Amino acid sequence: MDAITRIKQLGMPRRNNELWTFFPVNKIPNVLSADGDCRVADAPRNDEQEALDFSKEEDFAALLPIAKAAPLMKKVFAAGETEMGIIKSRNDFAHSQFIIEKGAKVSLEILDNKVMHEICAERFDILVDEGAELEIFFANPANDLPLTFRHFDIKQAANSTVRFANVLQDSGIGRISARVELNGEGANFDYRSLNILKGNASKHQRLTILHNAPSTVSTQFVRNILDENAYTSYDGQVIVGNNCSQVNSSQLVNTILLSDGPSVSVKPVLKIYHDDVECTHGNTVGELDKDQMFYLTSRGIPADKAREMLTRSFAKELFLTLPEGPAKKRLMQSL
Repeated sequence: MDAITRIKQLGMPRRNNELWTFFPVNKIPNVLSADGDCRVADAPRNDEQEALDFSKEEDFAALLPIAKAAPLMKKVFAAGETEMGIIKSRNDFAHSQFIIEKGAKVSLEILDNKVMHEICAERFDILVDEGAELEIFFANPANDLPLTFRHFDIKQAANSTVRFANVLQDSGIGRISARVELNGEGANFDYRSLNILKGNASKHQRLTILHNAPSTVSTQFVRNILDENAYTSYDGQVIVGNNCSQVNSSQLVNTILLSDGPSVSVKPVLKIYHDDVECTHGNTVGELDKDQMFYLTSRGIPADKAREMLTRSFAKELFLTLPEGPAKKRLMQSL
């Protein structure tokens, strides 16, 4: 089934769809015309795109780039190689496919397409082979692009590692979604996201992590610094399969509200079908610590400076445990 047909079946996103519970769906332009036809570019698709089966795809954002005839950019990273790449879409809709072969070590940075557009949607299909390592990250400067989607479909083999990290600080509406399959023993997925938002920014993240093999690990660690009328949501789902013992999964979301206006929504979901696992989730929301503020100001540090020191420390702590490399360096620089 192609992406256009599947979008017609699903219809436009609605708030009663659990994938879009927190998202302002009324801001998404309708790609379905009154007679139900999908308005798409009349452009040829790559044979590999034509071969994809979207009959079980539930996420509109994952289908949109394909339905809009985004050209496929494919890259294979050879076994055992060490490479770094930068990805930047030249179009409003983009589709990238990366194959990280056995034992390769790859670092990929995603840059924004800053050309003004009504909507921008990108899809990334990533296959990480046995023992391979991938770090994928983005920390783009603040911008005012109105509506952006990024969807990641990641499949990991045994003993592979994916470290995914980002800093979001623009003022528009955006959504990051990911479907991660841990298909071999020893596979490890680590997700870290920092939202520094103000104005009317609206940022949303939706992750589904499937532990399909025993002795797999996933980590979700998110921190938010919100001011003015900013809004963010985090929807993280972990599914542990029947025969998957010794799984370790954790999710933690920490939020600091710098004023009375911002808000945050968090929805952790755990579906566990085996009893020999360790799965946790946690969520905290509050203001800057008053005792810490008092400690700093009582030693002669101005209140504004003390506030800056505490928020900066809160932000940087998220990335401190990342291994040294391009991702950690870039993320720290952005702060």
